[in-house]
Amino acid sequence: MAEPRQDLILRIGVIRSGKIIEEKLIRKRTSVTVGTSTRNTIILPATDAPKSFTVFELKGHDYFLGFTEKMTGRLSVGDKAADLQSLKGQDLVRKSGDTYHLKLTDKSRGRVVVGEFILLFQFVKPPPEPARPQLPQVAKGYWVRNIDWPYTSTFLTTFACMIIIWIWAANTPLPKEITIDDIPDRFAKMIMPDREDEPEPEDADGAGAAKEEEPKQVKEKIEKKEEPEPEADGEGDGEEVRKAKATSRRKKMEKKVAGRGLLKVLGTKGSGGLAVGGAVADVFGDGTITGTGDGAFDGVGGLEGASTAGQTGQRGVSGAGAAANIEDMGTRGVVGKAGKGTKRKREARVVARISSAALQEFDSDSRSQNDIVKSIKRRLGGIKNCYEKRLKRNPELKGKIVIRFVIHPGGKVIETEVVKNTTGDSELAACIVSRVKSIRFPPTDGGETSVTYPFILAPGS
Repeated sequence: MAEPRQDLILRIGVIRSGKIIEEKLIRKRTSVTVGTSTRNTIILPATDAPKSFTVFELKGHDYFLGFTEKMTGRLSVGDKAADLQSLKGQDLVRKSGDTYHLKLTDKSRGRVVVGEFILLFQFVKPPPEPARPQLPQVAKGYWVRNIDWPYTSTFLTTFACMIIIWIWAANTPLPKEITIDDIPDRFAKMIMPDREDEPEPEDADGAGAAKEEEPKQVKEKIEKKEEPEPEADGEGDGEEVRKAKATSRRKKMEKKVAGRGLLKVLGTKGSGGLAVGGAVADVFGDGTITGTGDGAFDGVGGLEGASTAGQTGQRGVSGAGAAANIEDMGTRGVVGKAGKGTKRKREARVVARISSAALQEFDSDSRSQNDIVKSIKRRLGGIKNCYEKRLKRNPELKGKIVIRFVIHPGGKVIETEVVKNTTGDSELAACIVSRVKSIRFPPTDGGETSVTYPFILAPGS
C-alpha cells in the first residue's frame, strides 16, 4: 500500500438528513474525533451519537480509520471499493478492543455512517487561504483626521495647567508659622477675653473681717521664732538629772509627732496632746510585751493561734512547737507537678510522599507529555503541603486522587474535575484542585489540551 503524501490534507463533510451541515479541512495533521462533547473536532448534536470517538487516528505520518460493529460505510481500498463490515476478516484491518483500525492512503476516500450522520472524507491539496480583507486607503483616512480635536485640546490644556501649578507650588516658600505672640491684642481679646474677678460674699456675723485678720496672724507666727532653751552638757549632772532631761525630750517629741500624718489617724489624743491607747502609745512604750494573742484570730477559719510562747500555729494542724512552712499552704486546682515549668509541646512533624504513574489520558496536538509532567512536578511542593496539613489531622490518610483538567493554548488551566478519590477526604481533593488550577503551562499555537493525572499519596517514614 502506497504511503500518504505529506502535502495532502484531510477533507471531511458531515451530512444529516441529506443536507451538508459542515465541511472541515484538517490543515494540520492531527487525529480527528467526533461526538457530542464540545472538545471534539466535529460535534454531532444527537442523542444516539457517542460522547467522543476517534474516527481518523494519526500514528506517525499515517492515518488509520477507526470503526466499530455498529458503524457502516464504504471506502476505496486500492482500486476497489469495499464495505466496512466485509473488511473485518482481512489482514488490512487490525482490532484493538472493540475498535477496528484500517490504514488509509492518499487515494483513500469513502463514507462512514455514525448514527444519523454520514461522514464523507478524502485527501486533497490544501486550497490557498483567503486573503484578509482590507479597507482601501481612502476609506481608512489619515491618523490626523481620526483625532478628536476638542477632546485632545482640552486634555493638553488641562495637562499644561497642572504642570504650571506644580512648578509654582514647588518654588513657593511655606508661610511663616503664626504664634500667640504674633496675634494683635485686639484679636487676642476676642479669642480669650479677660476674666473678671468674682466678688467675695460678705458674711453678716463678721466672718469676712476674721478672714482678713487670719493672714496677718499667720504672718506674725512665721516671723516669730522660738528660741531654743539652753541644755546642759550633762557633764557633772547626776543620774536623776539625766533621766529627767531624757523624759522631757521624749515628751517634746511626742507632742510634735502625735497629731501629724499617719500617727494622727492611728491614735487618739488625750490630755496634753499625747496619743493614748492607740498605736502611737505602743510605739513610744518601754518595749515590753504584755498579754497573749488569745482571741486575736477568733472567727478566722483554717488558722490556730499559739496560746503560749514557743508555739506556732499551722493551717488545719493542732499542736505546738512545729514551725509553719511552704508545704502547709493549701493549693486549689493544681495536681501533679504543680508550679513546675513545662516545656512547650512541639508540634509533630509529618513527612508525605507523593508519586504518580503515567498519564491516564492525554489529548493534545501541540504539547508533549514530558512538558506537562515537568510543569506539574515544579509545583508539587504546594500539593505536598495540602497533603501534609491533612496528614496532621489523620496520620493514616493515604490513597489516590485522579484529577482531569483542560489547558488553554495560552497555558492557563480552564477546567478541572476530580475523577477518582480513594482517600475519602474531600477537603484534600479540593486543595489539590486549587493547586492544579494555579499551574501555568507553556503557551502553544495548537488547541486545548485534556490531561488526566493521578496523584498517589502515602505517609513517609
